[in-house]
Amino acid sequence: MKVKVLIADDEPLAREIILSYLEDFSEVVSIVEVANGLEAVKKINQVSPDLVFLDIEMPKMDGISVLDSNVLKDQPLVIFTTAYNQYAIKAFELNAIDYLMKPFDRDRFHKTMKKALDKLKMIELKDFQIELSRFRLDYENAILEKSSSEFPSKLVVKDSKRIKHIQVEDITMIRAAGDYVEINERDGKFLLYKTITEIQSKLNPNIFRRIHKSVIINSEKITEIRPHVNSEFYFHMLDGQIVKSGRTYKDQITDLTSGNI
Repeated sequence: MKVKVLIADDEPLAREIILSYLEDFSEVVSIVEVANGLEAVKKINQVSPDLVFLDIEMPKMDGISVLDSNVLKDQPLVIFTTAYNQYAIKAFELNAIDYLMKPFDRDRFHKTMKKALDKLKMIELKDFQIELSRFRLDYENAILEKSSSEFPSKLVVKDSKRIKHIQVEDITMIRAAGDYVEINERDGKFLLYKTITEIQSKLNPNIFRRIHKSVIINSEKITEIRPHVNSEFYFHMLDGQIVKSGRTYKDQITDLTSGNI
């Protein structure tokens, strides 16, 4: 974890003490110093520090006003540093991580920093989980888009009188017919100038199963399956047709015939 720190205090000695204590923390990668509240607001908006040590009694704008000013683009984690305890309640109302009373020693500073670093780790983890969720959602959407676009939703077929656009989901069966395939759907039979192997490569294999060297069926249009012999089956289709599978295609229809669909 890399932490950017801003120190806002009008006393140079107070800033030096915090600087020396911060040397104990390898997580701190950059430190910006300012001497008044207006500069604190400006620098917070410019550098977006993760953690701010904010003195309360400062010229031009006090620390409470900095945090309560409504002009900060993002509110960083804040540790108030002050010699006055009367601001403690207001500080915690503004969600300060801690309230360091001056003078504070290294041990007290370390406890405060540990609390701040733990909080930053939680924020970092939450941000990571959000990004991971976004990535997962984007990935799943991409897969869905690929799945939906990988296979056509309709085929253009023809008979002697017309050219027809068939919704793939309406197809019951496809039979090989020389250099053509015969598309069987609810409005009849139509020819498509494709081999059965070519048309098989275009269709979703989870739905369209090749059960014979010359037959592909829509598994969602099956009404009944009856066993024959030698691992062969009769498939009764929704349009009333009955077609027999070939034994060499038994592995492609195992889930259809075993009850594990």
